[in-house]
Amino acid sequence: MKIKKISPICIHMPFEHGAKKTKFNGQEWDKLEFVLVKVEMDNGIIGWGESFGYVSWKAVKSSIEEMVTPFLIGKEIKDSKDIHELVKETQKTLHIFGRYGITIYAISGIEIALWDALGKEKKLPIYKFLGETKKTEFKAYASLFRYSDEKLVEKKCKESLDRGFKIIKLHEIKDNYIKVARKFIGKDIPLMTDFNCAWTYQEVLDKKNFFEEVKLFWIEEPIFPPEDFKKLSEIKKKCNISIAAGENACTHWEFEKMIESKAVDFSQPSVTKVGGISEMAQVINFSEKNNIPVMPHTAYFGPGFLASLHLAAITKLDTFIERFWLDLAEEFYPDFKIAKNGKYKLPSGPGLGLEFNEKIISKFSI
Repeated sequence: MKIKKISPICIHMPFEHGAKKTKFNGQEWDKLEFVLVKVEMDNGIIGWGESFGYVSWKAVKSSIEEMVTPFLIGKEIKDSKDIHELVKETQKTLHIFGRYGITIYAISGIEIALWDALGKEKKLPIYKFLGETKKTEFKAYASLFRYSDEKLVEKKCKESLDRGFKIIKLHEIKDNYIKVARKFIGKDIPLMTDFNCAWTYQEVLDKKNFFEEVKLFWIEEPIFPPEDFKKLSEIKKKCNISIAAGENACTHWEFEKMIESKAVDFSQPSVTKVGGISEMAQVINFSEKNNIPVMPHTAYFGPGFLASLHLAAITKLDTFIERFWLDLAEEFYPDFKIAKNGKYKLPSGPGLGLEFNEKIISKFSI
């Protein structure tokens, strides 16, 4: 089958997260900006993908339309090897526009859609193409916002536990809020926090005793820049703390440098950012060969979320799946609002495994 048409579809979805709405990158942020990708094949099959697009949706849409699509129209897909080779060829052709960021986000969404189309044509779920299936259910964790409010931290921790989640990640950067969460959930619930590069190297070192007190399962991207792998490696050793990173890294080459530098205990590729399914599968293979568990970054809700589950199926080490802690005006896949006994199940239908209600597009497209 050949690629006939590629359409980026942008929707702005209202959300609630139970706290005061704040500005993100200088803009009012009360809606999530999704860039869905619809790929139509010449045999009538339609595949769906998702590019990372929060705030950056206009640039990603333009990249899909003007940079990536013209190169891909008419290309033939017969099997999974064709997708892998096509992505490699696309990256090579477009490398003059940058190896990271918007260009790779655009490629990622289209690539996911091609996998969905291939699975539908072959009547197989995507994970069947990726190698031996190691697991069909995964531990799920609630990924809370940064509330900077002790009562809200307690309230959101309770919500998470009430919805069946048994692992919690904060985005708090002050000690008192992290302590409140640990006290509320008790010592047996794994607790992590994502600092979004908020601290300096020395500030992290000064928190060694605090880390020992609150028993964090990992700290995530503690310093800027996140690719300062030398300092991350030093923090691991000096603070005796596990580090997770990678949500902003593109291509498997960046993860190889990260892991070879001994910078992380957990790698966090995002399928909507890293280059798509083929690229992320390479990250998984390299990470696990080096005994580094993969914890996919999944702070999104569309086809990219499902693609992450299919990739997690081939991991042999323990894998957690992230649920970004907010309520959308309408869910793409409502079953994932709760975690049954703390876990998510792998969808087994063809392609991505589940179809979303396309009426969502007509209601929220821009």
